[in-house]
Amino acid sequence: MLPLPNRPRALAILLAALLLLIAASRIPRLHEPQMNQDEIWSVWQTLGSPAQIIRWTPYDWPPLYYLMLGAWRGLAGMHPIILRSSSVLLFLLGVAFLYRAARRLGGHQAAALSALAYAGLGYAALISLEVRGYALALALLPLAFWLTLRYFDHPGLRRGLLLGLSLAALFYTSLTAAGALAMLGLYTLLVYRRAIWRWWLPGLTAVLLALPEIAAKAQVAIIRTAATAQLSPPPLHQAFYELFWNWTGYAFPAWMLLYAAAGLLIYRRARRPVTLTLLVWAFGVPLLLYLTNPLLGFFSARYAWWVMPGLALLAGCGLAHLPRPAAAAATIILLGLLFVPVPFKEYSIFSNLSELNRNFRWLQANLLPGDVLLADPGNQCGRPEEWDYYTRVYFPNGLTFVADPTGYRRVWHVIFDGAQDAQMQQAAARGRVSRQFVGPPGCLFRLYEAPPDAEGIPFANGMRFHGVDVLENGLPWTGPLVRREAESIHLRLWWSVDEPPAQDYSVGLYLLHWRDGLADSVDQAPQPVYPPDAPSETSRWQPGEFYIEERTLTLPFPTARTTYTIALAVYFWQDQQRIAAPGTNEDGLLPLLQITVMSY
Repeated sequence: MLPLPNRPRALAILLAALLLLIAASRIPRLHEPQMNQDEIWSVWQTLGSPAQIIRWTPYDWPPLYYLMLGAWRGLAGMHPIILRSSSVLLFLLGVAFLYRAARRLGGHQAAALSALAYAGLGYAALISLEVRGYALALALLPLAFWLTLRYFDHPGLRRGLLLGLSLAALFYTSLTAAGALAMLGLYTLLVYRRAIWRWWLPGLTAVLLALPEIAAKAQVAIIRTAATAQLSPPPLHQAFYELFWNWTGYAFPAWMLLYAAAGLLIYRRARRPVTLTLLVWAFGVPLLLYLTNPLLGFFSARYAWWVMPGLALLAGCGLAHLPRPAAAAATIILLGLLFVPVPFKEYSIFSNLSELNRNFRWLQANLLPGDVLLADPGNQCGRPEEWDYYTRVYFPNGLTFVADPTGYRRVWHVIFDGAQDAQMQQAAARGRVSRQFVGPPGCLFRLYEAPPDAEGIPFANGMRFHGVDVLENGLPWTGPLVRREAESIHLRLWWSVDEPPAQDYSVGLYLLHWRDGLADSVDQAPQPVYPPDAPSETSRWQPGEFYIEERTLTLPFPTARTTYTIALAVYFWQDQQRIAAPGTNEDGLLPLLQITVMSY
């Protein structure tokens, strides 16, 4: 066995380090899988008062987890990572409770190995990240098991009441906890035998507390029994392989080797009643669930979640009997299993997960004031409650959806690419250019952007100027135009032509000070960034098309607090004659913007 400290303080530090390591294995995964429909539904139905949450709880779920989730959401927020953090924290509590229970069975070595095994199971990793009631159940069952051992080893009123309360909490968390409660009863029958009668106190307490929910859910059990009678599981060997693969994940071969060693060691060296019970819990119960599946329908990794603590206890208590070098190797293996990838795709029961999380997270950084969304009815972005949830997460002040994009400069068209409504597509593109986009074909957000000035300022040579954007991180800046000395100003110029100009013209962009004159300039032929491969020769420009170019001016250094003007001129490069347009001054310059510069 590996040497472990005996002092309480050192053991507490060891357990804290173990929990931190388990948390470290979970935190990078918080964002990995998209929130599935059940998770979003779990969150969405907590957007109310406690009374409303109870009223909105699904018919086949008790309300305890939803009340807890609603409280967490109210205190910490409703971002997916924050919500999944609650599941991680609940699971860490379950690991701590399992550690205490395993220590009573086999000492500190068995406790540490059991805790690692519990956290390393692939399906336990999944549940510890999901925003669903099973996360609370995986915390409460180890607690109930630990309280069961304490009560039956040293019976007392207080311990019996605490055990009864934990059992009732389990039932108020998940109806599938009925199997967990039966397993606790079987454990005490096989291990404590004649003392089974001591269940009267915690059992009576649990029944009295859970009686309202038992009465409310009685009809669910009847309906479920009628539905599961039609189930036909695969052959036993295939069913067992699939079940244990789901519980263990990608590291299935390593787990089977560990369980083979643990089962052999615990059978040969441990106390026979506990040994028999752990073997029944880990392997006998799945067989019973397989045989009763047409009646109960619990033969699945999710509905039989309560078998996983038994799998962890069997592994930990068995491997604790290994010689020291072998125990060290087993510990290293279990530590490595914490970081094995979780097969999220294989575990998912949903073929198409919503892309709204990714899309909205991207849109949050790219949406500007005044932007609107035009949602095609054929988009496959998610169900209504998913739209509602992610809107609350990323846009708590709401989004503006329109049925008619007329009059809006920037329109985000939400489509199933290739199956969108043609008339709506034309309305989104009319007078606008197609810009950035995000998302897969079934949930594509594409920006259609109009120029700042839809009508534009006509120059005498046939060119038309449609305005300027000041860019900040690639997006049009909508705030006050105040900058620092020596800072660069990125500008986007919008052009079109009423008819192809007879010659190739240049455009001058000037940074001017009212007293000091020219501070910076860019004089050159237009260099369009849109459309792709657009010519710089203005004589090749075509009517009906927008041409966008980007330029950069730099403020001088040093400079005092002052104001600069940005102006524009169009001229023929050979004779340098500036072209007239409405709004140009006596120098042939068209003033565009004023920039306030702040400095010490």
